[in-house]
Amino acid sequence: MFVDYLAVMLINLGAGLALLAHYVYVKPEKEARKSWAAGFFAVGLLGLLTSLPMVLTWPLPGGFNVAYGEPGLFFSILFLAAAMTLIFEWEPLIPAIYGFFGAIYAIVIGIRIENLHLGSNPFAALMGFLLTGIGGMLVLPTIQWRNNRALAILTAVILGLAALLWLYTGYDAGWGHVADFAKWMPK
Repeated sequence: MFVDYLAVMLINLGAGLALLAHYVYVKPEKEARKSWAAGFFAVGLLGLLTSLPMVLTWPLPGGFNVAYGEPGLFFSILFLAAAMTLIFEWEPLIPAIYGFFGAIYAIVIGIRIENLHLGSNPFAALMGFLLTGIGGMLVLPTIQWRNNRALAILTAVILGLAALLWLYTGYDAGWGHVADFAKWMPK
């Protein structure tokens, strides 16, 4: 039996997207941004601690390690960079530019998961990756044009929908994994 900690990775992703959605919706002033750093750091750290081992050791069967580990690692580094940006009061546009390329990667991975019919619900994964990617791509113009309220709301809604999808998927996976491992004993 393989080690499967994908549920906590998906819940972390959902939490991070919810935090980002709230950040772009609230649009905190420069002097209030530091307080957001702890949330971004927590998401980045947990993501790093779970995605890096997945990329290096391949605990899951087949392509799931690539499909979830690599985007998870990118997402984690992005959130750690965002946390540093907020702590040091740097320009948030820089991690948004970096994140734009990760957002494109999310879309590519989502399409490939659906194309290969990976997992029990590849369409849900496709929608999660698409919403994450589209929302992530919109963060860049939302931060660039900070006073465009309609763009901020659109971005927050798309990120929020992605967060809800990943949270549902993660909690559902956790529920199933407890049953799957209920009688497992180490050898």
